[in-house]
Amino acid sequence: MSEAEIAWLREEIASVDREVLSLVARRLYLAEQIGWEKRFLGQRVRAAEVESQVTARIRAEGKARGLGSDFVVSLGRLVIEESVRRQEALPRPEKEQGTALVAGGAGRMGRWLCRYLRSQGYRVTVHDPASPQVDLSIVAATADVIAVAVPMDAAASVLETIGDAKPRGLVFDVTSLKTPVARVLRSLTTEGCTAASVHPLFGPHFGPLSQATILLSDCGSPLGLERARGLFRPSGSRLVDVPLEDHDEIMATLLGLSHLTLLSFARAAARAPIDVGLVPTEGTTFARLASVARGLLDDPPALLREIQALNPHTPDVRRRLLQAIEEWTRAAADSDGKAFVTLLEESRHLGGAPQ
Repeated sequence: MSEAEIAWLREEIASVDREVLSLVARRLYLAEQIGWEKRFLGQRVRAAEVESQVTARIRAEGKARGLGSDFVVSLGRLVIEESVRRQEALPRPEKEQGTALVAGGAGRMGRWLCRYLRSQGYRVTVHDPASPQVDLSIVAATADVIAVAVPMDAAASVLETIGDAKPRGLVFDVTSLKTPVARVLRSLTTEGCTAASVHPLFGPHFGPLSQATILLSDCGSPLGLERARGLFRPSGSRLVDVPLEDHDEIMATLLGLSHLTLLSFARAAARAPIDVGLVPTEGTTFARLASVARGLLDDPPALLREIQALNPHTPDVRRRLLQAIEEWTRAAADSDGKAFVTLLEESRHLGGAPQ
């Protein structure tokens, strides 16, 4: 083996180490989220039965990968003990911040918002079809923070109801697209409400938040924008201001294109004339794409459809995707391969200026 080969393998190990540590960080973040739920429910941090189940699962997964039982169990105990330590060390807010209302608080992002707001010292009330006993208008009138985490096709109506209550607190939405709510949000600020628009660029189980990005949009209330910034600053996330009118054009690529590409891959793979499940694919490009696609397909179907259907800029994304497929098809048929190499070079400028 040459020194160059050893150096390359060491670089591969370093890359794997980074992936492992990233996954461990996410795993510990999820454990912290469980800790917040335990605190809210009044449950003990340690759960011997759950820890035994985790250890058994780790042992089985290790065996399937040819790893020694003692080795994987030792790793598992380290992770379990660190998870317990973090749950026990979850900070208690220095002071109570007031009251918060989360409309749609029983949904995935709604539950995340509830945990986050509680971690910041807010007493949270949930309004959701699952908890119809809460009167949205009455609670919204006095809450210090009102977050709207309902499906996009219902968000405008919910915001209008909140606006009719003349809320005194900060009002914000977390919808993935702003076209369905932009008019109502601007109307709220015109009527004197303190409002902003927020878009966490992550799902409810992403973590740690220090690696996340949250978009903030001004709806006509500078105070609302600043209060929203202050609310999410403690998360450690990168806070990025995006004009409300530009948001959906950006999302057409960040969400619409990426979703459509993965959905198309999943559809084409599902219609393959062979059973790809019979072929070992771990570590291949197909396996990596399939893993990401499965994660996307776990999202609520209504959300996936809304991202494609409600963004006025999506048709342009579809045209670009179809055009790209045609370009690759023509380039692959080119006899000397130069056109294909040219496309490869141009495509390496991901996120850069159009070629």
